[in-house]
Amino acid sequence: MRDVVSVLTRGVYVLTGVLALLIGIVALLPGTGLLPTRLHDLVFEFGVNDPLGVHVVQEMATLYVLLGVMLLWFARHYEQSERFHWLMTFWTLLLFWVHWFSAYGTFNNEPQVIVDAMPFVVFLALGLLRRRLG
Repeated sequence: MRDVVSVLTRGVYVLTGVLALLIGIVALLPGTGLLPTRLHDLVFEFGVNDPLGVHVVQEMATLYVLLGVMLLWFARHYEQSERFHWLMTFWTLLLFWVHWFSAYGTFNNEPQVIVDAMPFVVFLALGLLRRRLG
């Protein structure tokens, strides 16, 4: 069973890492002319077509690149990943939190919140399984 959890966790790390790298790299490229128009426009939509907003999106993208690299590194060095795993679990909880409670003090209980909670649930479940199986 421990091997199954290891394979599942590594798979989550690789999938999440590749996704984070792709998102991060795409968001960093609008000013280079290397992006297809649709992706370029998508980055600007996320930045609300405001230069400062796009800049903030790009700053967040640098963190996604770092996150992607770290996830892929820990997929390869799984035996060293327990503390990192719990930090990722905490980070996904924070992401869930900011989608659950808006900056304006309203509670969001729409179905989308369930989708937003999935990374936290997956990381928590895998972390608990790892801990239980030693």
